[in-house]
Amino acid sequence: MLRLWLLRHAKSAWDDPGLDDFARPLAPRGKKACRRLARHLAERAVRPDLVLCSPAQRTRQTWERLTKRLAPDIETRFDHSLYLAEATNLLATLRAAPTNCRELMLIGHNPGLEDLAARLCGSGAGDALQRLQTKYPTGGLAEISFAIKRWADVAPKSGFLASFVTPAMLDEAE
Repeated sequence: MLRLWLLRHAKSAWDDPGLDDFARPLAPRGKKACRRLARHLAERAVRPDLVLCSPAQRTRQTWERLTKRLAPDIETRFDHSLYLAEATNLLATLRAAPTNCRELMLIGHNPGLEDLAARLCGSGAGDALQRLQTKYPTGGLAEISFAIKRWADVAPKSGFLASFVTPAMLDEAE
């Protein structure tokens, strides 16, 4: 069994129109969302074997804020090919994940992340799939499980959406 966590970066700031998209930082609302997400992940004892993260400022800051509540020694790779990647490229990245990795977190951007989640999930728990297909907001976190042993075998509709949470669904962090 493999588990994939797909996390869309938290809300970014748009207050500097001259700032390059890659360099946009988190907005105050995004920082608040990270506190909620970090607490949620810590309560669920989520500890991926590997985190693949876009190197954009907002994705880096999202991950840095989550690691404050999780184990700080989780192997993390910042991969430039994940920046604004399309679903096809993200799927290729998943399929190339190390065979000893059982839980993988990918932190990226829309629309690629949302398209990948929709492509992978054949079924889901409760209304999670419907909510994911309706909107994948900033800070959205999908947990997808696969009844396979190798990432190379991940195929469209082969995943089960175990959960889909958004920061708005989570209690305010202290």
